[in-house]
Amino acid sequence: MSDFYAIHIYFVVILAVTLAMLAVSSLFASKKSEPAKFQPYESGIKTETHLLQERFPLRHYLVALIFLVFDIEVIFLYPWAVVAKQMGAFAFYEMFFFLVILLVGFAYVWRKGGLQWE
Repeated sequence: MSDFYAIHIYFVVILAVTLAMLAVSSLFASKKSEPAKFQPYESGIKTETHLLQERFPLRHYLVALIFLVFDIEVIFLYPWAVVAKQMGAFAFYEMFFFLVILLVGFAYVWRKGGLQWE
């Protein structure tokens, strides 16, 4: 028997349940095609459709992605800082190289104006 026998069984069960749910939902799907069904509706507030025709500024997405990229580095820095003395000089140089790459990316974003809000 494999060490991953339980994981294989788990994925088979997930696949079986997913396929069963898809089959049942296709059998009992709603056949209603009323116009009200396709209108936008969220949290009891009727959405204004003219807002859907305007383009959403890309700047919001860029700021969110930049935040994620530079915030995720904390996830890697914290465990390294906890065990830095035990890992020795090799770990220090690896983390130094990682931080240099992040700083180069940060300088690139800064020079391109990605951090300026207009």
